[in-house]
Amino acid sequence: MAFKLTKLEKVLATAVGLDIARPGTSRAAFTRAAQAAVSVVPRVAPPVARGAAGVGRAALGAGATFARRNPAVATGLGALALQQAGAFDPVENRVREIIDDRISQVMAPVELAQTDLAQSAAKSVAKRKVSKYSRAVKAGMAAVKASKFGGKKGKISNAKSTFATVNKVASAVNKGKKVATKGIRGVAARAIRRIL
Repeated sequence: MAFKLTKLEKVLATAVGLDIARPGTSRAAFTRAAQAAVSVVPRVAPPVARGAAGVGRAALGAGATFARRNPAVATGLGALALQQAGAFDPVENRVREIIDDRISQVMAPVELAQTDLAQSAAKSVAKRKVSKYSRAVKAGMAAVKASKFGGKKGKISNAKSTFATVNKVASAVNKGKKVATKGIRGVAARAIRRIL
């Protein structure tokens, strides 16, 4: 849309049934539609001299004629008049309350996450300290993997049994017991002794 309408013009355009969002709608088209809606007013003016009753009857007749010819426009103008009179205020307030309530429900977790307390709690979760024993078992597994025992170099053929063996060796070294010096146990024991 190349031109900008005021709020009043937008309301009136909607009331007269003009689709202002459609491409090709111009201020001239809006003006023509508004003039067509206002063309009923001169029919009401002559009876003014005859009194209020004449004006009322003429206005009612003109309004009925206008409504018959343009039912969508009349409905829009009637709804606009009701809205300006405040007939829709209770409904609008209730809808606004429901929308605000839903927005607050959706935004509550986001607001909670943005609080200083939540952010400080997230920062304070420290990494769990790895025990010396676990580091020793890890070093033993790495040494066995690098050796010719337990599978090809760089691979462990049966990880479950290898881990059980390395874990037993680490436990024995930790307790000060005697451990084999050759094979998979010897390789693991040498790596584990550096840590324990």
